[in-house]
Amino acid sequence: MASSKRKKKNMITLLSLCAVLVLLIVVYFAASKWKEGPKEDEGDDEPGVQLAAVATADIAEIKIESDLYSYTVEAKENQWVLKEDEEFPLATGLIDTMAEKLENFEPTKLVLAGASDLSEYGLSDPVLKLIVTKKDQEKITLCLGDLSSADGGYYVCTEGSSDVYLVEAEVRNAFYFSEHELIQLDTVPTFASENAAGLKVVSDTYDSFTIKDSTNDLKDLTAMALYTLALYDKYEVPVRVDLTNFATMMEPYTAIQLGEIVAYHEADAATYGLSAPKTALTVWYEETDGEEKNKKEFTLYFGDFTEEKSEIYVRKEGSNQIFKMAAETANTLLNPDTFSAISRYTQMVNITSISGLTLQYDSAERVFTMTHETQTLENGSTTTDDYFTVDGKELNEEESELFRDLYQVIIGLQIKAELAEGAELGENAVLSLTFYENGSAEAMHTVRYLPIVGNKEYYAIEENGVCLFMAEAAQVDEALKQIKEYQP
Repeated sequence: MASSKRKKKNMITLLSLCAVLVLLIVVYFAASKWKEGPKEDEGDDEPGVQLAAVATADIAEIKIESDLYSYTVEAKENQWVLKEDEEFPLATGLIDTMAEKLENFEPTKLVLAGASDLSEYGLSDPVLKLIVTKKDQEKITLCLGDLSSADGGYYVCTEGSSDVYLVEAEVRNAFYFSEHELIQLDTVPTFASENAAGLKVVSDTYDSFTIKDSTNDLKDLTAMALYTLALYDKYEVPVRVDLTNFATMMEPYTAIQLGEIVAYHEADAATYGLSAPKTALTVWYEETDGEEKNKKEFTLYFGDFTEEKSEIYVRKEGSNQIFKMAAETANTLLNPDTFSAISRYTQMVNITSISGLTLQYDSAERVFTMTHETQTLENGSTTTDDYFTVDGKELNEEESELFRDLYQVIIGLQIKAELAEGAELGENAVLSLTFYENGSAEAMHTVRYLPIVGNKEYYAIEENGVCLFMAEAAQVDEALKQIKEYQP
């Protein structure tokens, strides 16, 4: 009998302990839920609710109030403009995206219908509020609050409603911009340096010059279109430009950064010295469209320096946007080493384009003549045979090859530096060359190497009567030595 009573007492104790355990579990989960905040409705992932459904054509204006930047854009004459500041360079593509979102502003889920405290979701004083005014004056106001740590979206409600929904982060971010992010900043086109086609600087501070196509001004001595550009305005005559050297010089122009924007109103130009700028930079380049090459260009204007002289104000042609460019960058663009781009050869004359070459040195004269006979082959192609004479002697095939080697030495003489202003030149040339074009008895191209008084390292180069550059005396002397020793 006593054993039966003990079993009953143990059973009661066990049940009591189980009840206490269940109670503790209930309390634990209740406390956990209380810490997590309001319970979200997990049973309605697709509420089928449109918080806004406004056709883009019906929008009169979109007003954004946020902790980043508050602004209003309006639809005016089929384009978006910033209200009360139509000159603002608005990134209209961003506004187009906003309008797209408003056509079907549908949340991903209902969080809680009839929330008693919107502040728990950041919706009582939202950091982002959208006010859409339709052309019929109907207004729709959407409030976006805190980020949901559980779902990664943002809480949203319509103004005047306590129903809380969730919207994807990319929807909220389509409206959340700073003033700077709303600006459609000017950019300078980018291109490969080998596609550069020309450069021009006009300035009263820097040296003005132009590098451009010269095919209508300078004869193609190479007969291979190797030097189609020339440097103008730098010297008294145009000077041929080497395309490879030019591409290297143009590398700083291929991706120009304008710097920080400081103004964008037309009236601001005078403040920064850009209403009538005295310095301009123009770049020409080529773009390939399929097999067709199109010539493009852009121009930048340079105004006043900042007070510290560390930056200069600049704007792009056709735009009111004004930027601060580093003075060092501007100097690189406006004061390039144009000498580095010019062709180093003053007499790169193709042997097939001339009928004769006369060399003079000391009291001697050498006369080389060339005859070119072209034949048409059976397949329609042509071939040309070249025949040479040296001082009246006809050369055989082996002698002709040796003459070609000498000719390469002659036309390979190079410019080394600019001739110093005021340099005194000797009257008697160390070496004179006269090239005669096919079919003409008149000189096509003349070059003379003249001594420089007080300078044994260089000779002045007189090309077609103009002295601009110098050649190393050692190179010219070596070429002259080979000319003197050449006896076929």
